[in-house]
Amino acid sequence: AGPAQVAAAAEPPRPPAAGQQDAAPAIDEGRLRPAALWTLASTLLPGTGLVPTRLRWLGAALLSVLVLALLGVSIWLGVTDTTRTLLSLATSRGFLVLCLVLTLVVGIVWMLQIVLTNLVQNMKHGLIGTKRAISLGLAALMVVAVALPFGRGVQSLWAAQGLMGNQTVWGGEVDPKLDQPDPWAGAGRVNIMLLGQDAGADRTGTRPDTIMVASIDAATGRTALFSIPRNLQYVRFPEGTTAAEEFPDGFDYFGRNQNLINAVWTWAEDRPDLFPGDANPGLTATTWAVEETLGLEVDYYAMVNLQGFEDLVDAIGGVEMEVERRIPIGGGTNQSTGGKYPVTGWIEPGWQQLDGYHALWYARSREGSDDFNRMCRQQRIVRVVTEEADPATLALSVPGLVSATERNIETNIPSTQIGAFAELGLRIKDAGFTSYPITTDVTNPGDPDFPYIKEWVQASIDQSMEQADPESVRGEDPSATPAPGGGTTSAPEQTPSETPSSEAPSEEPSQSPSTEATTPEESATATEAPVVEKDPLKSCMPGYDEESAG
Repeated sequence: AGPAQVAAAAEPPRPPAAGQQDAAPAIDEGRLRPAALWTLASTLLPGTGLVPTRLRWLGAALLSVLVLALLGVSIWLGVTDTTRTLLSLATSRGFLVLCLVLTLVVGIVWMLQIVLTNLVQNMKHGLIGTKRAISLGLAALMVVAVALPFGRGVQSLWAAQGLMGNQTVWGGEVDPKLDQPDPWAGAGRVNIMLLGQDAGADRTGTRPDTIMVASIDAATGRTALFSIPRNLQYVRFPEGTTAAEEFPDGFDYFGRNQNLINAVWTWAEDRPDLFPGDANPGLTATTWAVEETLGLEVDYYAMVNLQGFEDLVDAIGGVEMEVERRIPIGGGTNQSTGGKYPVTGWIEPGWQQLDGYHALWYARSREGSDDFNRMCRQQRIVRVVTEEADPATLALSVPGLVSATERNIETNIPSTQIGAFAELGLRIKDAGFTSYPITTDVTNPGDPDFPYIKEWVQASIDQSMEQADPESVRGEDPSATPAPGGGTTSAPEQTPSETPSSEAPSEEPSQSPSTEATTPEESATATEAPVVEKDPLKSCMPGYDEESAG
């Protein structure tokens, strides 16, 4: 060897360069991108991520089931009246239980195949370490994303089937005539009494604060919605009833100016001896009074307390409407002490989104208005809620609606025949309401002309059958596009006869000079033909103050 080679051999080895000390070969943690993409694909289309793996048979089976299910649903939706069919099925407890089981099974299978896809893809692409942890985290996130809607569906179906079987809410005898393809064929008119309960520490007993009757033409859904003022006095009862025997000349129990129709409930509850075997004498006696006043036979009733109305409005996400004037929250007079309740707030005029609390106060506020303006607002808010409560909204609000219904609503509609009433409800929504409140233009509530009221009711029903397309009572939405030929619905023609009183009413309705109470013997007999105004929601429609002032 030459001198150079000898020197190189004798030279000690040099240390490694900076940064190269203890260097280890790089570890391949696998391919994260394809594993993640296939996991996402299986989240959207179950089975997709299993097709390129050794479990392709399972992936193909899941995809086939999905395609067949979607095809079947599409064909079914194309050949049926979707809204009515779904609503009919949604009121069948057996169908709801079946849907509950299917939803639970499908949700579990969907989530399991996401996890399986992720594990198989992780193995296929050799994921380890950090990349495997990221992939598993993605799978967990996708499982949560699927679990949330399925969990909501299971919750809604569980609540709905429970409501269908709740015998506290539903009651009454099954009508075999409703168990046919068209449950309302040949039914003529169906009269449903709607009661709003208002009980409090300053009230004598439980009294219906709101009394309405929806008289429905079952074939078309055209509905005359009657409101009876709670201060209607000396009501009669059908011949042969216990109440008619007790009060042959009209209800006269609590004394002058206190013999109101909404006090009939309290009287009946105080005299259970007159209603042997009757679990709800207040309801029975009130139904008699309503039937004899309107000349209509009540077929069904629905009773909701005030908290229930608030909960129902909240459950559908509130309502949007144009408030006609500044409405006070609170106010009025405490009947037991003679003191004033304070006004704690206001519902401002204009287009408003009202939650349940404010919608309830819109309907019940007494300060600065009379009972007839209040009755007008009650009819209007009922119609606004009906307009807002479309099937899609109701479907998304099932848990809240069920909770509100179970706690606050009672009816004698049989639970096994709710589907028939769901169909009737759709007909009503298509045809619309016509409002007929019994105001002082109809009769003096302190000295009612009962024969005239009955004639007026029949004339109102005849007129309701002649109405055109239903008109909205929500008012004018400033963000809405004007409808062809005239934009939004205007307020009905106003007359000064229903201008709201500027004096605050008491908690129990007071008598104005024009409605001074008299005895039944002083009541006059009807002589004139009934005069019916179409949809006379005057004092609570937008623009009323300006027009009446002019």
